[in-house]
Amino acid sequence: MKRLTTIFLSVVIAVAVVGYLAGMLDGIPNAEGMDQHALVTSLDTKAIEADPKLIPAVTYAEIAQTAMGPTAAWSNEAKALPSAEYDLYTKIEPSEADKAASSALRASRRAYNGAPPIIPHAVENTTDAACYACHGQGAKIAGLRASVMSHQFLANCTQCHAPPAPKPFQNIDSKVDSSFVGLPAPRQGERASKGAPPTIPHSRWMRENCNACHGGPHGWAGMESTHPWRTNCTQCHAPSAALDQMPDSDAVPMLPPLDVVTN
Repeated sequence: MKRLTTIFLSVVIAVAVVGYLAGMLDGIPNAEGMDQHALVTSLDTKAIEADPKLIPAVTYAEIAQTAMGPTAAWSNEAKALPSAEYDLYTKIEPSEADKAASSALRASRRAYNGAPPIIPHAVENTTDAACYACHGQGAKIAGLRASVMSHQFLANCTQCHAPPAPKPFQNIDSKVDSSFVGLPAPRQGERASKGAPPTIPHSRWMRENCNACHGGPHGWAGMESTHPWRTNCTQCHAPSAALDQMPDSDAVPMLPPLDVVTN
């Protein structure tokens, strides 16, 4: 038995050596034989010029010096991002009627002032990525414009924003009575002097993006800024000392006491 095993392995090794030597003596396959394969189409210069989508192959040595890109207009140079063009001489005067209507609609989507708004549309079979796709930059779909997120991206939208009831329960009254009454929504900020920029009348907690409400087409009617070309709101409009600049270092707006969190 051992003798047969030795003979078999010797034959296998001999065949492998002969095949290796035959392949080395045959040389490297040339390109002419590749064109005869059924999966390879022969391309000439005229065919490439006729169809711009066809790109001639290059050798590895030529890759470093070869311009590549998805299209002919592609360039590796930095491009300036498009920005909104504002007319500095156009006077923007928000309407008080529009502001009152927007305030009423805004309040109808919140349990109380400062609460996260409810989701006014169905969210079944969607993910947080779908929320970001529309509300990240305020996408416009079928004549409607999605509101812009007023805070940075978070991992779970429905953790704070309550979605509507699913289809089987839409006709069920799921309201819960509550005696809690929140503070009224502020109408305007106080000014240090006549002509001074008003202070921010609300907390900036989870409201870091001012354009979400005051950004013209992305904000609420009547609440748009009269100078949207400014890029830093807090450079002139001071945050509220009572809401944002807490004197007690252990107190954080809209969060439970620290002893509750630690215990």
